[in-house]
Amino acid sequence: MIVETNILDNATLWVAFSFIIFVILVFKPIKNMMLTNLDNKISELKSQLSESRKLKEDAEKLLTEHNKKYKETLIKIKKINEDAIYESKIIKKKVEEDIKNSLLRKEKGFKQLSSQMELKVREDLKNEIIKKTIYYTEFKIKKKFKKSHNSKLISESLSKLTSHLS
Repeated sequence: MIVETNILDNATLWVAFSFIIFVILVFKPIKNMMLTNLDNKISELKSQLSESRKLKEDAEKLLTEHNKKYKETLIKIKKINEDAIYESKIIKKKVEEDIKNSLLRKEKGFKQLSSQMELKVREDLKNEIIKKTIYYTEFKIKKKFKKSHNSKLISESLSKLTSHLS
């Protein structure tokens, strides 16, 4: 029994035994607390990972939509450019045609004006020649014929000449 009392009286043994019981008693709640914390951390990381995947998918969708809109915009720009070139060619043709028509009208107007002026000059010249011829003829006749005969002849000539002018 003495050996037994010595072992039971040993304080180091009791401290070691108490420490082992303490560690066993504390280990289970600490283990549960650590597992709970780890589980919470794992679920938090899973939710963050899930959120990150969702954000990645949204970003990929946005990128796809943006690329699609970009391609559509490029197509629209190309079409607008082609339309503008086409419209400018049409406008250019119309302007050239308008200029050509305007020049033709002006040329035609110039020819008409020139013809009218030529006719007027001819008519004025003809009238002037006739007036001078009548005056000269009258003068000559007055000199050569008698007055009574002159008056009659001048009257007849003038009436014939007037009828020819009309």
